[in-house]
Amino acid sequence: MHTEELQDLPAQRTKDLLLDRRLTVLETRFDTTVTMLPNKADLSELKAELKADIHGEAAQLTKWMAATVITMVIGFGGMILTLARAHGA
Repeated sequence: MHTEELQDLPAQRTKDLLLDRRLTVLETRFDTTVTMLPNKADLSELKAELKADIHGEAAQLTKWMAATVITMVIGFGGMILTLARAHGA
């Protein structure tokens, strides 16, 4: 070994130790993140829940729309009858 290589050896070991530490930290973060990601079963369960929620909301909206249309028909019918009686009288 040359004298330059001997002098750089402690600095290289320090760099290696720091690199190993950083790699360990990154691996730990990666392993933690991967376990938190949803799998196919989780996604299919979420999809089923969303479909059920959407169908429930659509049914609720349909009821409100039907009630609104019926109210408007009765209201306009009453106005037409009132105007017809006022003109006829």
